[in-house]
Amino acid sequence: MPLPLDREKTQKLSEELENVIAAHLAWFKQFNRVLVCGGSPADFENSQDAHLQSPFGKWYYSEAPHPLADHIAFQELANVQQALHVAARQALDMVARGQRPSAKLHDQYIDLALKINNKLRHLQLEIIGDLLSTDTLTGCYSRRGMISRLQAEQERAGRIQRPCCIGLMDFDRFKRVNDELGHPAGDAVLRQGMRFVASVLRKYDTVFRYGGEEFLFCLPSTPLKDAEQVIERIRMGLELLPIMLPNKQKLHITASFGLAEVAQGKPVEDAIALADEALLQAKANGRNRVELWQPEPVRP
Repeated sequence: MPLPLDREKTQKLSEELENVIAAHLAWFKQFNRVLVCGGSPADFENSQDAHLQSPFGKWYYSEAPHPLADHIAFQELANVQQALHVAARQALDMVARGQRPSAKLHDQYIDLALKINNKLRHLQLEIIGDLLSTDTLTGCYSRRGMISRLQAEQERAGRIQRPCCIGLMDFDRFKRVNDELGHPAGDAVLRQGMRFVASVLRKYDTVFRYGGEEFLFCLPSTPLKDAEQVIERIRMGLELLPIMLPNKQKLHITASFGLAEVAQGKPVEDAIALADEALLQAKANGRNRVELWQPEPVRP
């Protein structure tokens, strides 16, 4: 699940889901108390838009686009929650007529309420998993789980018949920054540089911290030439980006890039190796450039 590279925002998203889970369970507890023990339901419960007015609904249907809006599990919550309130309204109608809800209806709204809770918890666990596999300095994914994520994109590319590209990025002369200006300056380059990269990447792209100052990009549904345009925007922006150092001085730094397309039927590690070859070529050709790996033409 590609998420923003901002680790703090991801942490807040996990906390937000915890609060939503608690609010949903509190609503469910109160609703069940009304059915079993009697009392008056909340004013909105019998309305057709009760699903919008519940604590969960106010969170889920807020005007601002949610960071998880493109996630399938998040989208599935809408139908489950609406079905829950339909069943809840039917149960309240029966109680209002002096009848007991049927066992089938009882089980239906119980199962739907628990299903919402399970889906929310599953989303939270995915986010926590992302936090555990996130590099604390840059906010990029670490190499933990990288290959399995790339394999999933390779499989998806084959299924939808759209190419997937892998890129490698290496900050130029980064060792000199550490040696001459100190490691805090190097950390500033990595942190601010990758924050800029995150602002340029598309929402479905993913970036991993591959090594010390080396990063790996996964660009799904993107032909090689289109991937080159995405990476070129990053290269040009980094060249102009002023890095604010701890001593308040400003530094400009460049990066080199290698790109390769992921081949179907071959290990994703092969594509990484080809991107690495292209990266070495970019450095050999003067740095601060993007090189594409392409197979040599077959000679007649």
